[in-house]
Amino acid sequence: MRFIRLIVALSFVVVFSAMPAAADGIADEIGANLMCQCGCTMVLSTCECGTAEQMRGEIRSMLDQGQTKNDILNFYVGKYGDKVLAAPKAEGFNISAYITPFIVILLGGGILALIVRQWVIRTRTQATEVIDVVPTIPASPDQLRARLANELNAYE
Repeated sequence: MRFIRLIVALSFVVVFSAMPAAADGIADEIGANLMCQCGCTMVLSTCECGTAEQMRGEIRSMLDQGQTKNDILNFYVGKYGDKVLAAPKAEGFNISAYITPFIVILLGGGILALIVRQWVIRTRTQATEVIDVVPTIPASPDQLRARLANELNAYE
């Protein structure tokens, strides 16, 4: 009987000592979704100012009152507006913040591919023009002397 009481007492100690750590984990998770409102532009979970400590205390007290993560986030959005969120909500015009970088990357890659393609085509055509411009070498020495004489006469 004494052994059972000891196990029950130890289980209560373990459960109640783990609860604040779990609450701090949820508070840190909520703080990672919020921006500190002191003007430092840091996420609440990493900011060390007095405003951040006050907001983290409010979050812990709301969690102790039984409020959920969404309730707390909605409270701060109602208090400070959407600027308190670390990432914009994926609705309405804010979707452009998620889509625009990918569109810019795809357009940049497409433009770069077109430029490289035109560059390759231009260098290939210039190489064939150079090959076409090079005259064929006459076979006999008499033809070479005649050509040399014609070119010397053109420069005199």
